[in-house]
Amino acid sequence: MLRVLSRPRMIALTVACLVGIVVMVNLARWQYHRHQDRQEFNAKLTARFDEAPRPLDEILASGAPLDEIEWLPAIAKGTFLANESLTIVNVSQFGQAGFDPVTPLRLADSRIVLVNRGFLPLSASTPPPPEGEVTMIGRIRLSAERRTGAVTDPTEGELREVQRIDIDRLAPQLDGDVVPVYLELLESEPSDDPSISRIAEPEFTLGPHLSYTVQWIVFSLFVVVGWAFVVRRESRRRSPTDKE
Repeated sequence: MLRVLSRPRMIALTVACLVGIVVMVNLARWQYHRHQDRQEFNAKLTARFDEAPRPLDEILASGAPLDEIEWLPAIAKGTFLANESLTIVNVSQFGQAGFDPVTPLRLADSRIVLVNRGFLPLSASTPPPPEGEVTMIGRIRLSAERRTGAVTDPTEGELREVQRIDIDRLAPQLDGDVVPVYLELLESEPSDDPSISRIAEPEFTLGPHLSYTVQWIVFSLFVVVGWAFVVRRESRRRSPTDKE
């Protein structure tokens, strides 16, 4: 056995197998950690979705980090600034292409919160927001960041069509202090136009990460079994120099 393993070809094979096993085990660990992260994310979302709506000011005044209040339902009262409306383009929902109308809401203290009013198909026109004082419930969302490969909004000028809600980018074109989160509209009084669909809720699935974990572990076991088979086969073969 030792004579077989000491051959250059077998040394190279053993090293390659060890490297492959290390890589696959690390990939399995990475996928398992992603599975755990998804479990934690789903648990947090479920808890936040089940909370009773509270005033937006109260939630922001709590001092909690913004990522700990995302997805909480919040109550806001104010007046929509219809002339400051804009549109999120290149979005889809349930397989249908469309856009999201976004309208700033001026609160009682003159601050402004951006409100994503929902989803409309490409063929639709944007209906005006409700007039007068509006009481709304919406989910708190954080300012969106550009993903790798995504389209970038212009860095200068006033925007009416955007790829995402980047609060820091949009704040300068609004007349007032803008709160550091935006809201996805759930319901309002008076109600918004019925043609606008509510933004789809995130899926609480765990994804394929656990199955990928098992897959990488199985692959690494295949490598071990394959290596053992080759070693056994080579051990049974005796070259002329091995014979007495």
